[in-house]
Amino acid sequence: MKKLVSVTIPTFNSEKTLGKTLESVKNQTCKNVEIIVIDSYSKDRTLEVAKKFGAKIIMCKGKLLEARILGAKKSRGEYVLLLDSDQILEKTAIERAVKKMEYYDYLWFYERAYNKEKFLPSLYDADRILVQKYLDEGVVLPRFFKKSLLLKAFSKIPKEHISVCSAQDHIVTDYEIKKISNRMGQVENAVFHIEPDSLIKLFKKQYRWGKTTRDFYDRNIYRELITKKDKFRKFYIGDFGLSVKSFILRILRGIPYKMGFWFGKWEKK
Repeated sequence: MKKLVSVTIPTFNSEKTLGKTLESVKNQTCKNVEIIVIDSYSKDRTLEVAKKFGAKIIMCKGKLLEARILGAKKSRGEYVLLLDSDQILEKTAIERAVKKMEYYDYLWFYERAYNKEKFLPSLYDADRILVQKYLDEGVVLPRFFKKSLLLKAFSKIPKEHISVCSAQDHIVTDYEIKKISNRMGQVENAVFHIEPDSLIKLFKKQYRWGKTTRDFYDRNIYRELITKKDKFRKFYIGDFGLSVKSFILRILRGIPYKMGFWFGKWEKK
């Protein structure tokens, strides 16, 4: 019997990108897949899009990490893929991931920008190429897991932190699962990310991530992970062009992120 893969996708007002994401899941060469959308009470057509593709829908009042955990707990698969609602899978990604799980406990997916012909997404694309080439950056994070191992890692996260964790969901999961196993593999050419293509979109996204990171940071656990992630990329002379683009992106992302981190705490909840 083929092993079932559960693709879990948290959503909130994701109608603009979710259709492409779900279409890429439906078009996988591996057909033994269940789709679970964990929605935080969207106000747009997100749920209509999810129903169109036959996704199982779960409602969640919590933030991103809580949605990830709920999706994994409600899944039926032996493997769980933590996908985002603005990511597009290469059509053989899941099939190749399942084959690799004979040798690993979890996998990271090589990622590129989907809309890299535009200026800002091209910066994101350069940054992704750079950090995935030099794995010592500590920002390559797993997405495909043995369910039993993933749930065990989730169980180690303090409950009071789950309720406030959004932007840092992957680094916290990575931190806990590596305490259990270091058997991580890689799937090449696996996923494409729909990146912000305007400064307004970038600003809003990074400001929000900065604000939610501050809420999490104030709980005084996992602070070293946040500090490590906030550092600038190394500048590689051998990849000068990529390094320049990465540097520009870090500046453009860093300003609204820091604004959200330092000033967002005073906004009304």
